[in-house]
Amino acid sequence: MIVAFDGICLGDGPITGVGRAFLNGLTAYARAGYADCILLVPPNVAAPSIPGVRCELAPRGAIRRQLRLPSLLQRLRADVLHSSVASIPRWTRCRTFATVHDLPWMHPEVGEPVHSFRHFMLSRLLRHATAIITPSLLTAMDTRAWLGRRTPPLAVIPHGTALGPAPTAASTAARHGPLLVLGDDRPRKNRDRVREAHALARQQCPTLPDLRFLGPPHDYVDEPEKERLLRSCRAVVHCSLFEGFGMPVLEGMAQGAPVLCSDLAPHQEITNGAALFADPRNSHDIAHGLCTIHTDEALRWRLAQAGHQRAAQKTCEAVAAEWSAGHRGEWS
Repeated sequence: MIVAFDGICLGDGPITGVGRAFLNGLTAYARAGYADCILLVPPNVAAPSIPGVRCELAPRGAIRRQLRLPSLLQRLRADVLHSSVASIPRWTRCRTFATVHDLPWMHPEVGEPVHSFRHFMLSRLLRHATAIITPSLLTAMDTRAWLGRRTPPLAVIPHGTALGPAPTAASTAARHGPLLVLGDDRPRKNRDRVREAHALARQQCPTLPDLRFLGPPHDYVDEPEKERLLRSCRAVVHCSLFEGFGMPVLEGMAQGAPVLCSDLAPHQEITNGAALFADPRNSHDIAHGLCTIHTDEALRWRLAQAGHQRAAQKTCEAVAAEWSAGHRGEWS
């Protein structure tokens, strides 16, 4: 079987949550030898070097992808197109798997723009998919509500990440780095309110560590440096207003970091209680969480232990196995 993995998400700038989750799954898929793997790379993007994966240049742009991807897939003799995003060609001779990461326009309270025509066209494409993958139950429910009765078969496959060393009481106590906030600067990431909460918390707790915002546009680092920071930070803070999943939460737990995050459904799904939650629209609640996670050493140790155990259940290998089952037609 030949599976073409659509890496169009790699052309969106520095690799963050969506791109990293996709590459994690693809690397594990190729390592397991489930199929012959081809990665479709958009123009002007450096092709990643993944053992067992052959890279091919693919078109970019909505119209070009609709016109040229089908013939490229036919030339490559692909049996399956596995897209890292929701956009897929409407007509292909191979089976198509689309990934819907989030649907923020289904939640007007988030305040993100609604592009009605684009969303309408995307819904028409998605209804032609062999199957749809979502990383959380929230996104699955949103997708079914959006597409209605013509929703293709849908599988919820949470993202996976590499598991770091198991934390110890000593290693958790030795975390003297900053409070680490991963993600870009879109309004939904709630940076301004987190800054306000940190200032409030410092009034009550002068020893509170500094905040460090890690991610584009101003502080993007490579994976080894990110993992080093995750292993040394006091805690990971991810008090966003909306998420389709929440990779920083999973990455923090995987590296043994205590996590303070917003009480969103996907975060609760990821952590299963192995985090401290706060209301992302309430600066005082976030501030209380910051003080608590900094000063309560026993709590940090419990969260680090439970979080690492939870992250161990969400591996890249598990993601790859689920993808392979779908590609082989084993999803019920």
